[in-house]
Amino acid sequence: MDDSTQAMVGFLRDQYRRRIEMSESLHNGVITGRIPALDGDRRQHARFILESVREAQSMLELFETTIVAHLGTAGPMGAIAEQQLRILAQPYL
Repeated sequence: MDDSTQAMVGFLRDQYRRRIEMSESLHNGVITGRIPALDGDRRQHARFILESVREAQSMLELFETTIVAHLGTAGPMGAIAEQQLRILAQPYL
């Protein structure tokens, strides 16, 4: 894996982890009342935010198992993983 590929992997890992941390913090804030609930329904708002936590966790797991695990490998899997990495990084470039 070359330096630019490693940089993209590190950057995307950080983005997914920050998204998880931010969503967990928001969830905690809604649960404890530090953040007002949307439409006054604390449980519904907390459930909505918890879905964001799970989504971000799933994205990180998907990223690690289907892309990072195949980067630098020979053949089509390595090429596909490289292409997927670049597609995921594209919005940040």
